[in-house]
Amino acid sequence: MNRLTLFIIACLSINTVSADENSLNYEQSLLQTINDIQQLNHDQALADSREFIQQYPTSKVGQLLFADLLMAKAGVISGIGSGISTEAELDDLTFEIKQRVANTQAPVYEGYLPENIIQMAQNQPYIIIIDQSQSRLYVYRNQQGTPVLEADYFLTIGLKGYGKQQRGDQKTPIGIYHVTRHIDDDELPDLYGRGAYPVNYPNVWDIRKNRSGGGIWLHGTPSYTYNRAPWASNGCMVISNDDFSEIQQYIQPELHTPIINAREINWISNEQWHQNQQLMLQTLSNWLADWQSNSHQLYIQHYSKTDLQAEGRDYREWEGHKRWVNRDRKDINIEYSNLNIYKYPDEEDLVLMQYDQVYRSNNLNIDTPKELYWKKQSNGWKIVYEGVRSFSNDGDSLVEN
Repeated sequence: MNRLTLFIIACLSINTVSADENSLNYEQSLLQTINDIQQLNHDQALADSREFIQQYPTSKVGQLLFADLLMAKAGVISGIGSGISTEAELDDLTFEIKQRVANTQAPVYEGYLPENIIQMAQNQPYIIIIDQSQSRLYVYRNQQGTPVLEADYFLTIGLKGYGKQQRGDQKTPIGIYHVTRHIDDDELPDLYGRGAYPVNYPNVWDIRKNRSGGGIWLHGTPSYTYNRAPWASNGCMVISNDDFSEIQQYIQPELHTPIINAREINWISNEQWHQNQQLMLQTLSNWLADWQSNSHQLYIQHYSKTDLQAEGRDYREWEGHKRWVNRDRKDINIEYSNLNIYKYPDEEDLVLMQYDQVYRSNNLNIDTPKELYWKKQSNGWKIVYEGVRSFSNDGDSLVEN
């Protein structure tokens, strides 16, 4: 039970001792102030508490509330009396200043590209990439498949930092996610600011890693503060309301704008970026060529024998399934479009490809939104996951953040 609950119980038990008019007024005034605090209506609570201590100048509880509310002008109070201790708030402020100054003095992205963006699809005008260690969100514009820096913003992540593993750990996930929809501010509590963009956490890789939780959103800031501390949310990505209003021009829920959440961005030269892009494009091309050859042995060599998961099958089951379904197939032709390629953050040599696939053969014609995870192994790049791309809305539910 928190201090606020204990305090309310104490007040109610004390006031049940006397039922005269003054005690009722005292209780009503005190509970109104506490209710205003719970509703984050601090300006009204401050006015109520000022009037309260004028009427009851010897009330220590009233003086404590008034002191808390004065301190809340510089930071949100978390419980009765929390405003008196400012060490945590001071740490948050100095951390924020350090992060902002570091970004201004050493913009490491000038002349370099983030390693995580390898290829941008023709139909994807913008992509967002987050450096959680630097409290920074970058927007990149698609210039004929090459990312070009468009804007960057200060960002808040989870109270316990990065690397979400389970529900309630107050960490922001690391991975590649996509916006599923937009939620207007009039549908949300004030805590979420001017609106929110839910993302599809957990994705298929998170599920494979047994990560749990949900309700991970990019959203604005409550009206009582311009922005939140660098580590302050329950796991969401939070920016100021002014920045949220501006960033909306870059986010298109119908196109599922990608959000790459990295612990730390590795910045590489343009030359290295082009080399990485050509390597992965060639890897994809070789796989498709062997698939179209209808040689089972050539085709299956692109899949990991130890780590494969495809349509719920491991390698042995997948190999047998493919051998059976392709036994009478010929004249295979495969085309792809809208190809995105990402280096997966915080994973060693893991690449995600997403694209639209058109498959034609003598006995099967199908169009599929594809998703492939490639991992570099001792014998080259191998597919460790293959499936139909989808952007689940499971993370859309409102959670206390």
